[in-house]
Amino acid sequence: MKRGTGSAHREGFTLVELAIVLLVIGIVISLGIGLLGPLTRRAKYSESRETVNGAVESVNGWASTNRRLPDAATEFAGAVKSSRDAFGKALSYLVDANLVTIPSGATDALCGRKTTGLSVSDCSSGSCTTITNVAFVVISGAENFNIQTNSTGGVVTVYTMDATDRDDCTDAATCPSAATMAQDPDRSEPYDDIVKWVSLDELRTKVGCQGAQLWIVNNELPFGAVNSAYVAGVYADGGVPFGGGNFRWCAQTASGSAPANLTFRNMGNSANIPFSADCTALVESSWVLTAGVNVAGSPNAAGSYPLTFFSRDNNDAAAGNDNIASKAFVITVNP
Repeated sequence: MKRGTGSAHREGFTLVELAIVLLVIGIVISLGIGLLGPLTRRAKYSESRETVNGAVESVNGWASTNRRLPDAATEFAGAVKSSRDAFGKALSYLVDANLVTIPSGATDALCGRKTTGLSVSDCSSGSCTTITNVAFVVISGAENFNIQTNSTGGVVTVYTMDATDRDDCTDAATCPSAATMAQDPDRSEPYDDIVKWVSLDELRTKVGCQGAQLWIVNNELPFGAVNSAYVAGVYADGGVPFGGGNFRWCAQTASGSAPANLTFRNMGNSANIPFSADCTALVESSWVLTAGVNVAGSPNAAGSYPLTFFSRDNNDAAAGNDNIASKAFVITVNP
C-alpha cells in the first residue's frame, strides 16, 4: 500500500514497536520495584538510628534535670520522644540500677558514682573491646524479629553487623526483648541491631558534674590554746553515702595516735575514730560510720599538729572499690 502524504497525515506505531516500548517500560518498572525494597529498608535503618540517638540525648537531658537515670519499666518511654524505632518495635533500654535511685542522704545518684555494674563488649569491628562503667544502653532490634544483642551478667555484647546465626533471642536472661515480645523459633538471621551506649564518665560530663565524686568539706581547722576548750567538726560531701548521709572515717598521723590530748569521735555517740599511721591499710570495717568527726578536748601542749582525715563512701557495697577522699590539716595550739 502506498502511504499518503500531506500535513494532515500522522504515522503511528506498528505492533512490533508498541511491543518493544511496553517491554522497556516493564523492565524499568520491575527494576524500580526491585530497588524500592532496599531503599525503603535503608531509609528505615537511618530513621531508626536517629531514633536511638535521640533517645540517648533525651535520657541525658532527663538525667540532668532529675539527677538520676529513668528506670526501664515505668520512666524510659516517657523520657524519650519516641520509644519505638522505624520498624514499629519498642526500643530496649538497659540501665545500671545504682544510677536509678538517689541514695538516702544524697541529692544526686550520678555525680558521686565512680563505677557501675554494666559494661559493653563491643565486637562490632571483628575484635572485641570491653567498655567498663557503662551507665545505660539503648538498642533498636531493627528489621528482623527480635533484639539479638546479648545481655548476660551485666555485660552487653554487640556483634559485627550481619554476623550470621545471631537469632538466639529465646531466653529472657540473655536477650532484652525475650521478656516483652513473643519468642519466635531460632532462625539463621544476620545481626542487624542498632546499639548506642553512654559511659558513666560521659554521663557525668553531660549532666554537669564537677570536681571529685567525694570530698572533705573543711578547708582548715580552728586554732586552739593550751588548757582551753577546743571544738571542731569535720564533714564530707558527695559520693555515695551510707544510710542517713553517713560516711566511714579514719584519721592519720605519723605516730598513729591522736595529738595534744584531743578526742576524735563519732558525732552520734562516743565511739572514737580510729587513728592509724596508714588509713588506707585498714580494712573498711575498722573505719567508723558517722555523719562527721567531732574534735574536742583541752590541748595540753602548744605546737602545730599535722594530721590527715580520710573518708570513704558506699560506692561498692560488695567490694573495696569505694570513693576515698582525704585532706591534710594542721591543728595549731597557741600557748
